[in-house]
Amino acid sequence: MPGAPPAPLTGVLRSNIGELEKIEPPKKMQGFPTGFVLIGLFVIVVVVAAVLLLTADRPGPPQASSSGTAASSVSRATLTPVSVGVASSRRASAAATPLPDVGGISCDTLESTIFHIHVHLAIFVDGQEQLVPLGVGIGQPWQVEDSAEGPFVTDGSCFYWIHTHTEDGVVHIESPIRRRFTLGDFFAIWQVPLSATQVGPAQGPVITYVNGSRDDRNPSDIPLLSHERIQLNIGGDIPPYVFDFPPGD
Repeated sequence: MPGAPPAPLTGVLRSNIGELEKIEPPKKMQGFPTGFVLIGLFVIVVVVAAVLLLTADRPGPPQASSSGTAASSVSRATLTPVSVGVASSRRASAAATPLPDVGGISCDTLESTIFHIHVHLAIFVDGQEQLVPLGVGIGQPWQVEDSAEGPFVTDGSCFYWIHTHTEDGVVHIESPIRRRFTLGDFFAIWQVPLSATQVGPAQGPVITYVNGSRDDRNPSDIPLLSHERIQLNIGGDIPPYVFDFPPGD
């Protein structure tokens, strides 16, 4: 991420039209001694050389680096199909406008592990698995690194108590207090609609599974408990998704 070919010559050359004009040879200069002429030419040469040297040393406009990485972006309005080979990016953390609390859940500068559990979420729309993106609940700008689970958001301007670091569907609950969290809390932070008849932009009856068993509760009311596997189907009933948490998770 070679120089452009030189532009073709344009216009009509005078040698291609009419007759050549007769050019009179220059007349010999009168009144100036040869020594003065040589001195004048020497001064001109010195001035031109100095101008060229200054122009060559003058720094040009900054050029965009071809090795720069693209910033990761996360959709907070729609669900997108699972994709493979998402490029990671590295962005230094910087001060950002504080994000508002969502349902009593704040976006704090540091993650807290007083209450720390993981939940897995799988979503299928019309039989197609949907991406639960990385960085949900983490304020931008991000710092993203590669990991065994793929791109991993290691840092951000702030962290909601419920967030995602990766794209594998693992939801992290890292809270400074012990309280009841629900799937509705996560979707509110994600800013994606969730109800018994809607998941994101997809509408229709939502079929819910928790740990492989059918659950008839409103999806928003499902509590987030340690190592629970939650699956939402809309537009068709897909068998429960099989997911194994990493050892030691």
